[in-house]
Amino acid sequence: MNPLRPRSKVRIWISALAVATVASSITVAVQSSKSVQAATSPSGAVDANIFVNLAKKIVPSVVNISTLSKVQSPYGRGGQDDPFRKFFEDFLRQHGGGNGGGNRGRPFEAEPDDEDQGSSQPGDPNASGPLAMSLGTGFIIDASGLILTNNHVVAGADEIKIHFTEATDEKPTDGEVVGRDPELDLALIKVKSKRTLVPVALGDSGALEVGEYVIAVGNPFGQGHSVTHGIISAKERMAPDFQLANYLQTDAPINPGNSGGPLVNLKGEVIGINNAIDQRAQGIGFAIPINLVKEVLPQLRSKGTVARGYIGVLVNELSPDVAQKLGFAKDLKAPFVTHVYPGEPAEKAGLKPYDVILEFNRKKITSSAELVSAVTSVPVNEAAPMKISRAGKEMELSIKVALRPGAQPTGKPESKKDSKEKRQARVKTGMELENLTPEMARELGMADKISGIIVMDLAYGGPADKAGIMRGDVILEVDRKAVKDVDAFYSVVKEKKTYLLRVRRADPMGREMFSVVVLDLK
Repeated sequence: MNPLRPRSKVRIWISALAVATVASSITVAVQSSKSVQAATSPSGAVDANIFVNLAKKIVPSVVNISTLSKVQSPYGRGGQDDPFRKFFEDFLRQHGGGNGGGNRGRPFEAEPDDEDQGSSQPGDPNASGPLAMSLGTGFIIDASGLILTNNHVVAGADEIKIHFTEATDEKPTDGEVVGRDPELDLALIKVKSKRTLVPVALGDSGALEVGEYVIAVGNPFGQGHSVTHGIISAKERMAPDFQLANYLQTDAPINPGNSGGPLVNLKGEVIGINNAIDQRAQGIGFAIPINLVKEVLPQLRSKGTVARGYIGVLVNELSPDVAQKLGFAKDLKAPFVTHVYPGEPAEKAGLKPYDVILEFNRKKITSSAELVSAVTSVPVNEAAPMKISRAGKEMELSIKVALRPGAQPTGKPESKKDSKEKRQARVKTGMELENLTPEMARELGMADKISGIIVMDLAYGGPADKAGIMRGDVILEVDRKAVKDVDAFYSVVKEKKTYLLRVRRADPMGREMFSVVVLDLK
């Protein structure tokens, strides 16, 4: 299981057993050097009420979100073996939970309260089958009634209720999703209210530095508006579940129900949206940088969806060993191509594996994250220049950006032994190899005509293990030459020296990945 996962709102299953399930969200916090100056008086004394004043400014613009939806199983997504379900179910059995509104702190009961009964519409507790109530957070970005939150907070909801306060006499306001961006995990909600809605100010997450303070406002366990604070622990953390997001990392306290809440700097500007935690640790939370959000907001407002550019290529970061093997300086910072999808824009433009990407659309590229950002910022169907280095020679290509397709799931690699194949054990590589059969290829989510060899077993601490090769990897090339079977592999790998391997694997989510590693047999 991938330990890094987006943690959604508190989820309560309303059924005969009143089983509770919860997924969580993040609270995060940040502070800038400029903000520190703003928090001090001319004499240099720290303003002791800085967080008090920030809370008074931000909390009125934050809302508690509850949703109701039909479910197929009393255990919902993940099934009864889902560790997230087990963790939060145990918590709610001991502590009850709240509903984010006037009944704050009261345990959920087997019978729904008045707020949840409604009419015989979708989400009616009297309808057949169990129902799921979910809790999360959002914040106002426009006085007309636009609220920003995480997509996973409202995904699959039949009803969305917005609570502006914890007042016992407040009647929740209906919310409607008007825009979704699942890839960045964003949702835009529209509400109609006679209240005076005060939007937050959106800051500049690119100006953040590690160590800056922030506050985070959320709806932990349905308790209602709560404020926490901490620092930015790191920037540009990769997100396995959301490849387009490079997270802000924070050590702020986090609790279930905070998903979609704002991360705010000391100037009172939102610089992130709380989104995920590392379940293995305390004080490791993640937020979506607000600059990424600002890039897609215009499309979410006008179209309700986001169209992103796509060129059909996979890349890795250059390591010193790979850079040297490809003939580049060890300290070169740039992504290089590990796979080009047939028929896609990259192939049509002439891009090839091992090409090093230096610029895209006249922007210098030093990492795969920068390449993704540059590609997705180009309007679909427009051409952009790309500067690459191939075998030490710089050249410029023109590439027409296509519409980014939906994620295509791939099979999880499983080791299947073929007793008819004789394993080759020539030069000791520290791995056991088999020919890739059409059946294996289909199970791995690959075209059944693709040839290669699959890693069946590894010797702990051996050359292949040290190179980062894993069981289930498919080796496609050795020293830039395709290998069709085990014999072809060992016809090249027959001396105790270093070799460049191009490898295909599936990540923990089942998505296809390609890597280039150096196998050192010396």
